[in-house]
Amino acid sequence: MISAFNVPNRSVGVPLVMMAGICWSTSGLIYRLIENASPWQVLFYRSLALFVMLALWLGYNYRLRFFKAFSNSIWISLIGGVCLGAAFTNYILALEHTSVPNAMFILAAAPFITALLGRVILGEMITGVTWLCMIVTAVGLGVMVGEEVSLGKGLGEFFALCAALGFSCMTISLRANHTNDLLPTIFVASMSATIFAFIMMIIRSDTFILQTMDLLYSSGMGIFQIGLGFVLYTSGARHLKAVELTLLSLTEIIAGPLLVWVFLDEAPSKAALSGGVLILGAIVVLAFLGSTAAKEEPAVLDSPA
Repeated sequence: MISAFNVPNRSVGVPLVMMAGICWSTSGLIYRLIENASPWQVLFYRSLALFVMLALWLGYNYRLRFFKAFSNSIWISLIGGVCLGAAFTNYILALEHTSVPNAMFILAAAPFITALLGRVILGEMITGVTWLCMIVTAVGLGVMVGEEVSLGKGLGEFFALCAALGFSCMTISLRANHTNDLLPTIFVASMSATIFAFIMMIIRSDTFILQTMDLLYSSGMGIFQIGLGFVLYTSGARHLKAVELTLLSLTEIIAGPLLVWVFLDEAPSKAALSGGVLILGAIVVLAFLGSTAAKEEPAVLDSPA
């Protein structure tokens, strides 16, 4: 079992990253169930719970070698962690200022940012199949968000775009950091987001005492929705390229709007549904037809300790 994860295997990476997207897709549903907590309170307890979870996980795996997890790649972990912490913050603000479908659909811009950064910084080649998937995704994105942007609903969409940028920068840092444990980057992100949310709560005079269910929902987002999602994502990252990582995790963009539609009656528009079908099609094509091209340039990554 361990050797299977040590050797790059696309058939392992694809389902892991897609399952990570499913975990992340619950964010909108859980956030809408929170009644009274402010975005900064949610961000604080969400990030704090993730921080504690990862501290325990890394402590268990490394024990007395805890700080060694960071010593081999401290600058990459810091850069990627700060970028992801910014993505955490902007995404919560996006959910506060726009609908769940719109916030998640904007995240579909991440593959294009990732592709550019991956090509310029890492020198990763973009295959013809991946280019085709990106074009289809671009069309789907245009169909979904074009109508909303034309109505002048721009603040939430701006926050969501910033979240996509942060997520893409984090993805590139994971690829650059492929010879080390990937979770320290997420650990740094949770710490930076916690500190930033704490400062904003002090500035806004927000209380640290929440209703029981709001506290449970906020903390649960850190442990299960985002924590488990990133454990799956970083496990799959060693098997796939940067562009593939972001495209495959777009299962979040499809499942998220469906969850709030089914359980909260927050229905996406017809344009959103049409664009979602195009993006889902791109994910399926990349997963099943892109394997041959991906095997030509395998991504070699060591498994976490």
